[in-house]
Amino acid sequence: MIETYSQPSPRSVATGLPASMKIFMYLLTVFLITQMIGSVLFAVYLHRRLDKVEEEKSLHEDFVFIKKLQRCNKGDSLSLLNCEEIKRQFEDLVKDKMLNKEEKKKENNFEMQKGDQEPQIAAHVVSEASSKSAVLQWTKKGYYTMSNNLVALENEKLLTIQRKGFYYVYTQVTFCSNREPSSQAPFIVSLCLKSTSGSERILLRAANSYSSSKRCGQQSIHLGGVFELQSGASVFVNVTDASQVSHGIGFTSFGLLKL
Repeated sequence: MIETYSQPSPRSVATGLPASMKIFMYLLTVFLITQMIGSVLFAVYLHRRLDKVEEEKSLHEDFVFIKKLQRCNKGDSLSLLNCEEIKRQFEDLVKDKMLNKEEKKKENNFEMQKGDQEPQIAAHVVSEASSKSAVLQWTKKGYYTMSNNLVALENEKLLTIQRKGFYYVYTQVTFCSNREPSSQAPFIVSLCLKSTSGSERILLRAANSYSSSKRCGQQSIHLGGVFELQSGASVFVNVTDASQVSHGIGFTSFGLLKL
């Protein structure tokens, strides 16, 4: 008779950590996180506290300085050298504050002026070759200036301004003649003003005789002056004989500039 023995199956080995170990690791993790948070909060508190201490220290130093200054003014028992040094420091402090205040005021005024400054008003036009009337005609072509809408060329004859002020008004007229000098009167150029009421008057005038009998001996007359012009006033140029005016580049021009 054969007897068989059955061997017991091996016990399974536990692969996980014991419960007590898990609880320990959890508590350790919580402790470390709490420690980190506490360290950060303590660092923030310490930083703010140091700032407050520095501020209180500065205020204390200011208070001590003021007390010393008061004692110097009252003539209390401080040495003359200390009083002089304290007064010098106080004067330097006041000067620095005043200088900073003046610099800020200048900067503010400059910023205001940049936004409030008047636009530059200027005009420069050249003569029109087809001009035959005594009042010269002008054109905006080639090298000309018309800075903004506060000055305009009206009817090709008048420079009209829209802002009251002092203006430098100028003109250059170049003329020629193929006639004998003794056969006619001098060539006259007039710089004239037309007011808002419509009245006209001469601002400047110049004359030049015909000094050459050669064909078109060119001569130039230049007029310029400073005048106070009202808003809506116009200036123009008048000549005795427009047929003698030279209209080449740079020969005859007219303009103004607000000062």
